[in-house]
Amino acid sequence: MMKPDFTQMTRKELKTYIRQHPTDDEALRELFVNRRSPKAKAYPFPYNMMKEELDEIFRSKHTS
Repeated sequence: MMKPDFTQMTRKELKTYIRQHPTDDEALRELFVNRRSPKAKAYPFPYNMMKEELDEIFRSKHTS
């Protein structure tokens, strides 16, 4: 079975595919790395953060 060309799929098609194939790293990479918005806020890996920093991130997202 040939894999679809993820670069040709719409975002909606790609999300549907990932729901059906949640372990397909190539599809996940296309959605979350290759198509990531340049304006998206980047956060450090959670294990590198203090609990207070994580709490503040969650608090600010919850009130937005």
